Amino acid sequence: MFLCCEGLANIPGVKLGKTGEESIENFRRQRADVITESKFFSVLNKPGKINRKRKFTEGCAKCANFQPGEFGNSDNLIHYVNLSMYPAPCQSKCFYCGVHSGESGVFDKNNPAVAESYEKIFGALDYAKKIGLLAANASWQISGGEIAIHPYKDRILSLVKNQPAVFYTNCFIFDENIAQNLAANPRSAINLSIDSGTSSTWFKVKNVDNFDIVRDNLTRYFSRSAKPGQITLKYIVFPGINSKLEEYSSLIEIMKQLQVKHLTIARDTRFKYKLDAKQSEELIKATGYLAAMLHKNERTFDMFTFAPHEREWVISLAKELLQTGQV
Repeated sequence: MFLCCEGLANIPGVKLGKTGEESIENFRRQRADVITESKFFSVLNKPGKINRKRKFTEGCAKCANFQPGEFGNSDNLIHYVNLSMYPAPCQSKCFYCGVHSGESGVFDKNNPAVAESYEKIFGALDYAKKIGLLAANASWQISGGEIAIHPYKDRILSLVKNQPAVFYTNCFIFDENIAQNLAANPRSAINLSIDSGTSSTWFKVKNVDNFDIVRDNLTRYFSRSAKPGQITLKYIVFPGINSKLEEYSSLIEIMKQLQVKHLTIARDTRFKYKLDAKQSEELIKATGYLAAMLHKNERTFDMFTFAPHEREWVISLAKELLQTGQV
């Protein structure tokens, strides 16, 4: 159980305990330790050497998004639950994902270790609910494998019920239960990492030739939504693979058809801290063109997987492209 999902070693987290109570109480203790240590280093965020080694926030210190601040000024409730549990099944074979080719993609419900781990997770969540640790307006993210074919789908959906949830789905299959959640809860949504605007590029990225089926399922979910905006899309920019302007134009047309006003622009997080100067420049350029085209078509975007300084570069380039009429 982690406090975040940044792809760094030593990010704060605890192992699941034998009982739900043990798991949650260990998690709460570590959260308190992380806050205390973060405050210590935040207060001493001045020139000079700090003769103290981080014990709980070693991974945080290397994080591009970690900032000094007044930590802990909250109601101490959990407002966001990300269920990204593995092993979990998925039919897609995205070239950037190593899950489907490794042990994490092989789900065996009859494996005692797998079943025990999932029961521990459900036990922890049940305990958190029991003691009132989950905020009444808590949002859920369902992103472990493909929910439409997950063997624990019913159990997961029973946890969420009609609460706000974002279902990260590949949209290979239309799921009636998800559609019902969208219809019942205007704050719920589905999220597809579309990563393409055309069928040929979809096949390059996903290694499955079913782009038309996915678009049809997106349309069906849209028709069942309580309001526009419940279809959300992510686009991982891969320079030289899905970064042509024609690809972006097709993507934006799809967004218009589904009344998608906002796009999450992402990057290949496997290499977030490993790019050289040339690779960084290529990524910023490819992303800048997409950002400019989105703005020109009255669409907004976020770039939470980019570091703050990278976001500034992208915005600066996008403004230049718009001002010079290059998009």
